[in-house]
Amino acid sequence: MKSHSFVSLSGLNKAGVSLKWLSVGVVIGLVSFFLLTSSVRRSETPFISTQLAAASLMREATREISSYRLSLGIEIDPLLDPNGTGLIGPEFTELTTTLGNLEAKRTSTNPDFAALIVKYFRELGLKKGDPVAIGASGSFPSLVLATLCACEAMNLEPLLIYSIGASEHGATHPEFTFVRMLQRLVEKGLLRDSLIAVSLGGNNDNARGMFFPGAVEKMTEIALSTGKTFIREDTLQKSIDARFKIYFEHAGGLPEVFVNVGGASPNFGESPAALSLENGLITSLKNIPVGEDRGLIFEYASRGVPSIHLLNIRDLALKNGIPIDPVPLPEPGKSGVYYIDSYSLPLALFFLALMVLSLIAGKLAVKK
Repeated sequence: MKSHSFVSLSGLNKAGVSLKWLSVGVVIGLVSFFLLTSSVRRSETPFISTQLAAASLMREATREISSYRLSLGIEIDPLLDPNGTGLIGPEFTELTTTLGNLEAKRTSTNPDFAALIVKYFRELGLKKGDPVAIGASGSFPSLVLATLCACEAMNLEPLLIYSIGASEHGATHPEFTFVRMLQRLVEKGLLRDSLIAVSLGGNNDNARGMFFPGAVEKMTEIALSTGKTFIREDTLQKSIDARFKIYFEHAGGLPEVFVNVGGASPNFGESPAALSLENGLITSLKNIPVGEDRGLIFEYASRGVPSIHLLNIRDLALKNGIPIDPVPLPEPGKSGVYYIDSYSLPLALFFLALMVLSLIAGKLAVKK
């Protein structure tokens, strides 16, 4: 009697299914996964030509930035920037605001990110002339460049507000901020002048608590040299309000989308809700914080304006088939962001039916 009880318990799982048939279901699942993965059909996105145009433009712009940097006598460290992009800055300078991940910085220099931004823009249905508000710190100059190249490829109207401060290995060189990179690209006719305002960045957007003495003075000098509107408010909320007003004036109303690049506090605010923001395209938010300091992503979400959040680079790359920290950088058109993978629906339904049948058989075996 005890022996029979032992066998019965060992042959069942908590769901009351025979382990024999449960094992059969697992095997079917593994086989189906292998066969479905092997039979995947890959096709080009409907907008691959625009993606390639954006990525090619970013590649050309990156080469110009690299060449320009060297012409200024600013070396490119092959250990930090093995692809020689010129978009990787020193670790600690007067402009460094926070810690940064070098792998993420190098991954973001891939021109395929311009193709990813095109994908997001097309999913939103943007059309020629639509205003695109871009809020960026200096942490990922390559992603600012990717966004501007995507706008150029789609004939959109980019409106950039740039914060001078940057995390480690971003646009941290005081003589080679993204402001200077953009000026060069405009001079060469590769991009239009989309910069509409600048701020110091850093804590509360006014560079409080910088690592080096004289950092605020240096950042102020850079900001004033642009000749653009200088946002310098004593509170974070005033900085958010100022940015919202500037974007509204230049866009003639609300923009079609807000793109956040990096971790500038006016863009996603200081609400705990900012920590749970998804990376990539955000078309709606369920929980929008109320009150002050909630950031532009939430301000726009409350008005029905979608956002593109570019911060966790590894996550963005993995989700979109873009390689992590490749050396050398791949040619545009090779990564998964240019393609749509489809699986055989009849085959998937067939294996699903087999798995369900195995579970039913397992249940019936227990009842017997």
